[in-house]
Amino acid sequence: MDTIQVQLHRQQYEFIHGEARYRGFASGRGGGKTWAGAYDLIVRAEADRLYGMYAPSYPMLRDSTLRTFLELARGFGVLADLNRTETRVTLTNGAEILCRSLDDPERARGPNLSGAWIDEASLVPRAAFDIIIACLRQGGRAGWLSATFTPKGKQHWTFEVFGRGGADVELLQCPTSANPFVPAEFVESVRSQYTESYARQELGGLFIDLEGAIAKRVWFEILDSAPKAQFRVRGWDLAATEKKLATDDPDWTVGTLIAKANGRYYVEDVVRARVGPGGVDELIRSTAKQDGYGVWVRLPQDPGAAGKLALNALVKALAGYVVRSGAVTGDKVTRAMPLLAQAQHGNVSLVRGEWNRAFLDEVCSFPVGGHDDQVDSASDAFNELVNVLPPMVPARIRWGRVGS
Repeated sequence: MDTIQVQLHRQQYEFIHGEARYRGFASGRGGGKTWAGAYDLIVRAEADRLYGMYAPSYPMLRDSTLRTFLELARGFGVLADLNRTETRVTLTNGAEILCRSLDDPERARGPNLSGAWIDEASLVPRAAFDIIIACLRQGGRAGWLSATFTPKGKQHWTFEVFGRGGADVELLQCPTSANPFVPAEFVESVRSQYTESYARQELGGLFIDLEGAIAKRVWFEILDSAPKAQFRVRGWDLAATEKKLATDDPDWTVGTLIAKANGRYYVEDVVRARVGPGGVDELIRSTAKQDGYGVWVRLPQDPGAAGKLALNALVKALAGYVVRSGAVTGDKVTRAMPLLAQAQHGNVSLVRGEWNRAFLDEVCSFPVGGHDDQVDSASDAFNELVNVLPPMVPARIRWGRVGS
């Protein structure tokens, strides 16, 4: 294939021109890792040989990995054919690329490949890497593998393979800010929503052990009371498992009440219990009655039909209260970041209560602790509080003549 001329930033250039058999490109979000992986595959694809392109799931393959690859291949004039039925791409030199998701790593078995690219490798299991490298043997010649990803800590297999180094292994690390096509305001805007350690991972492209580093107790001042707040939300994380044996350690149903006042946030109360399905509904109703009509109720929505029916029944039982619901999306750490970022900057306080110790124990062991129900509950309450502007609803409406 003729040499393709294109503008690269330094880390992309070094990755693409690496000579190791196994090459990793660890980048912050928006650092250009998928683009680099796609470009790398195009320029390395030899005539009439077979390659593999992989992503963690089919939606990610379709919406990001393959989309980026096709945009580049078309732009460079090297795309010959796209077989959507078989999800296979053919380049003008006869090279074929099989495009596969790794929802089930076992499906990567079979073909003899000359090379492979795993995009978002930190979101796939180690088994997928092990299976794919055993396919790199087309025509009796050892093939190559490139992996592009945002790091997930030093306990992850991507660190074991690429971060520790070794024979025939290379790793390039790239912060988001190294990509000249990413606006500086984007980086700073995202950074403001992350804790320092999480930003080093997600924006710095570094391997960070988040255990014990995401949240610290000193971030949370404990007050005897909170100021009068205009907006208050209690977010719920639901469990339907009752503790039956002394050795049981099931999840908790948790309701966390957060208030906003003068640009600061106050965790006023945490209710949690291990009860069966019927007990969950009763706990939510009784807590709402105690909170009063001025507190919004945030409920998670199970996408299944049975979950929707149960939610509708609970909403009816909460008539008179402002009830918000929605499907929970994104991983737990990402959902918790806005709240923890505010806490790190001293903007989150706790109202003194018996629940303080259990709450702080869980928050400060997140995400590797035994439970994360309180974190999930608090995250949903906080995100509802800051992302949805409540209407001005007075606690009491006085009727009278205009001007009276």
